[in-house]
Amino acid sequence: MARAAVLRRHNGGVPLALFDLDNTLADRATAFAKWAEIFVTRFALEPEATPWLLSLDGDGITPRPVLLRGAIDEFDLDTTVEELIDWYEESYIECFQRESASIDAVLALRDAGWKVAVVTNGPTEQQMAKLRQTELEEVVDAIVVSEACGVSKPDAGIFREAARRCDSELAGWMIGDSPSADIVGAARCGLRTIWMSRGRLWPELSGNLVFDVLKFGAD
Repeated sequence: MARAAVLRRHNGGVPLALFDLDNTLADRATAFAKWAEIFVTRFALEPEATPWLLSLDGDGITPRPVLLRGAIDEFDLDTTVEELIDWYEESYIECFQRESASIDAVLALRDAGWKVAVVTNGPTEQQMAKLRQTELEEVVDAIVVSEACGVSKPDAGIFREAARRCDSELAGWMIGDSPSADIVGAARCGLRTIWMSRGRLWPELSGNLVFDVLKFGAD
């Protein structure tokens, strides 16, 4: 999903590039839309159910039990949340595909001497499954998942852990799609940032943080 962008090295040390996973290196939006269509087919629902699921999903923000309980109630499904979660965890991952453009971009950075890490919030098992499914796991220097790390973006601790695993100073770039978790969190650590805008406008965020952000639309 990510396309190559020019990143400037910081003077001295090993250059560091940190990437978010969902909707940055991996096309989570397309994967979930594909899963929603599979869901509609499995339960023989009307086509209008697909946009309903996409809306409730909230770009991945809605907790999965809430999403699936909502679907059971909305469509009067003869199943349980537990059964749906088991099926979701398997079928959703299969909706991801090899991310050739992201792999090429990461390899180009590493060939140029950069250390590259994935920094992602979410359950460890699911996020690692996405990395394997997209074939990104083997091309990065380090992977930091919030559940395993014990701290989530935008907390500075998760960015520091990524730098530590790359044997690098916390100086470089963070590339991600979340204004608050990825961009503001990284900027507070002194990292430069690239925002994957995905056609969105930059939101008004509270606080007095002032920083520069490069906007990079991934269409």
